Amino acid sequence: MSEPKVWSRFSVKAKDGKVLKLRIEAMTEDRREELMNLLINYFIPEESLHKSLGIPQKPDALAELIETYKEFWSEKPNQNLTICVSDDETETRGELLGASLIALEAREDASKEKPHYEPNTEEMKKFIEIYYVMAAKYNAFDKYDFDKFYNGRGLVVHPKCRGLGIAQEFLRVRRLVCKEHNIPMTGAWMTSFGTQKAAARDNWETAYELNTEDIGKEVGVKFENVPPTFMYMIARNE
Repeated sequence: MSEPKVWSRFSVKAKDGKVLKLRIEAMTEDRREELMNLLINYFIPEESLHKSLGIPQKPDALAELIETYKEFWSEKPNQNLTICVSDDETETRGELLGASLIALEAREDASKEKPHYEPNTEEMKKFIEIYYVMAAKYNAFDKYDFDKFYNGRGLVVHPKCRGLGIAQEFLRVRRLVCKEHNIPMTGAWMTSFGTQKAAARDNWETAYELNTEDIGKEVGVKFENVPPTFMYMIARNE
């Protein structure tokens, strides 16, 4: 197996003062199980919509969500997954410390009828409802004259490495992926304080803001411990 493409090498100082050497590289198939474990253990339980709907505390809803994401992350074409690993030269396989997921969206696909998905649990029915409401509030193809862009599908950093700038580096790498593949823009809904701050530090633009109290009333969900607004933020390939 060929070595994965390395997008970035950088160093950060941990809270104990130790300097950590890290790299962000393309995800390879042999690390898929590690990636899935990272996403299941940290991204799914901590993402704002999941928490507000109580999905992590509902075994049936959680199982349904995990299967939905597994299918998406495993089978959707045109994904570009990057992972952050330790870059200690004495290690043959760096520890997986984070992941960034983006998927290439095409205008021609956006106009096609989507496959019908009927959720089983009430929590997942509400999650899908919110997803479509947010998608209707802001559609990049309605705002920009391009045929393709990279849309964010998740960003997670292992708890032991948070606050070190890894999320910001992941977002910077998303710009590099755009340049590599000649894609004009990348964007994502930023629904947490951490991702909003990381994107702002990397000079992403806020294209649209959705008041969380208003959207909560619209869909009948009380959002707690979330930013005042959910932001759709973009970075252009310029």
